[in-house]
Amino acid sequence: MLHLKYCYLLFLIFALESCVPLRSLFLIEPDKKDIHRFPFKEIKKNKDCFEFKISKQSFGNKLMLNDCTDGRPTYLPLEDFSPSHNLRSFIVIHNDTIKYEYYGQNTNKNSLHPSYSLAKSFISALIGVAIDEGYIKSVNDLAMDYLPNLSKEENYKELTINHLLNHTSGIKSDLKIDAHIYYGRDIFRGIKKIRFISKPGTKQEYLNINSQILGLIIEKATKMPPSIFLQEKIWKPLKMCNDAIWSTDNKNKIEKTFCCIGATTRDYAKFGRLYINNGQIDENQIISTSWINKTLKYNTEEGSNKYYNNSWYLGLEKYGDYMAKGLYKQYIYLNKKKNLIIIALNNRENKLKAEKVKWIYLFRQISDQL
Repeated sequence: MLHLKYCYLLFLIFALESCVPLRSLFLIEPDKKDIHRFPFKEIKKNKDCFEFKISKQSFGNKLMLNDCTDGRPTYLPLEDFSPSHNLRSFIVIHNDTIKYEYYGQNTNKNSLHPSYSLAKSFISALIGVAIDEGYIKSVNDLAMDYLPNLSKEENYKELTINHLLNHTSGIKSDLKIDAHIYYGRDIFRGIKKIRFISKPGTKQEYLNINSQILGLIIEKATKMPPSIFLQEKIWKPLKMCNDAIWSTDNKNKIEKTFCCIGATTRDYAKFGRLYINNGQIDENQIISTSWINKTLKYNTEEGSNKYYNNSWYLGLEKYGDYMAKGLYKQYIYLNKKKNLIIIALNNRENKLKAEKVKWIYLFRQISDQL
């Protein structure tokens, strides 16, 4: 009887593994440890390091927030707000000066933080660079021009880079695909499962697989892995102060380009600073102004949402703000009018408590006080 139970257990494991990676059944949800659980490629820093200035004046007790976490408005200073949430780090940078900086959960300025979907905005930047430098002709290029064998479905013949950037690909949502490309040992086991539910350019549906395909296109077009392309075109030119990492699958060592960059809070801020400065750093045009302007333009074409364009979230016209956004309410928040960068890197928090915190409103409260 024991032998039969053992055989049944092995069969069950095999059956589950054939559908989704076994790791996904145990780990269930992404967490901060994942950047060390998975293989990764290094993204090397330059020998030069740009440092933000640090304000001599403390703003932690000057910047006040109207927090509704406990169900009623509570007016409290930023330095009291931060420890009350499951924050790994929180930083406010105004006019290239750090006005407030907080680290929790045994982290510090040199700690690497998982990016989750913040990485999608990095991929958007890399597509922009690839177009600027002629590796890719335009966002209207077909995916099949670079990846002819990715899918045999008829709709794939109409899929463009633009559709992938704006998540209007028409690919069917499938949790098994997400499980394979995140937890699986072979990303292509997930990619081969893609099916189309609608014609590309019809409606928007946010899918990780869209950004993963963009990563494959970048590597095919540039002949460089996305990690190296990021290193040479953005990381080093921005004078990042720390090496970063990018998680890969086990078999192919392909970067998980829908997520999984690990970087410091200040280096995430320098990426935001690139957009604040119209793609230019030290008179060096890293990304063209035309790409930045295209990204920050409200767009409702081909099924797109007005407030999401080129894998960036767009804010209110009044503020002119925009942001990269990741799982567990991670943000790279940018307000060009105020020359303001805010990075909030949250961990998973109690669901009810997390829902009550409207981070965008809090960022705008900070903006209004600077």
